[in-house]
Parts: sequence; C-alpha cells; structure tokens
Amino acid sequence: MRAAVEARSSLLVIARTDARAVEGLDAALERARRYRDAGADVLFVEAPEDEAEVEAVAAAFPDTPLLFNWADGGRTPPLGLDRIRELGFSLVLFPLTTLFAATRAVQETLASLRSRGTPDLEGALLFDEFTSLIGLPEFQRLEERYTA
Repeated sequence: MRAAVEARSSLLVIARTDARAVEGLDAALERARRYRDAGADVLFVEAPEDEAEVEAVAAAFPDTPLLFNWADGGRTPPLGLDRIRELGFSLVLFPLTTLFAATRAVQETLASLRSRGTPDLEGALLFDEFTSLIGLPEFQRLEERYTA
C-alpha cells in the first residue's frame, strides 16, 4: 500500500480487503486500518454480511472515505442509498447490476432470433445511436485530423 501511495500522481488509491470472508470482520477492520495508516484515499472492506457489520465498518472509519460494494446477490445486504450515505460511505459500486441486465437482454434477443428467425429490435439501440454512444464520431474526427 505504501508503494502505491508513494507512486501515485493523480490516482485515487482505493484499498480493498477481502479478509472478512476468511478471517472475520475484526481482521478485515485491522487490515483496513493499516491501509488507512499507509495513506489509502478510500477504504473498501469487502463482504460485510449484515447491516450491523456495515455499521461497524462505518463506525471504525468515521473520517475516512468508504466504498460500499452493491454486488447483487452477494453477501452484503442491499441497503437504501440514503442509509449508505447516512453511514458515511461516499462511493457505491454496482459491479454486477448492468452485467445482469445486459445478460438478460442478450438472452431475450437470442430467444427471439431462435423463435422468429429475425431480430426484434424494439427498445434496442440502433446503429447510429450505438456509434454515437461509444464516441465513434469523435474518433473519426480525430482520425481525419491526424491522418496524413
């Protein structure tokens, strides 16, 4: 951790510990304390298993930015965003939410292709919307600008 803190320039150092699952909450909190003391900007104690443990993480680091990992179906219970904020968490990750939604959309599209033989594009992005979303026009402008 000290090496990452010393090497950073404009990086935000988020220190994650997964010790809760293996060594228990006390060990995870101790590890997070060491990360904080080494200069981490944000602490991420992964997988507290109930609201009391989430509260314990928050209580242990009242003056340190904390990350809450909202992993749908994971060990940590989903709490309302107001409650998460009230506890002192300043960053919330949703690492699986969009992946799960996209996976469902892919399943439905493939099922439609199988049953109909053609795609059902109702509600889907069309080509121009997609290329705009990913910034393709800007890349094309840059390509034109810098191509000899």
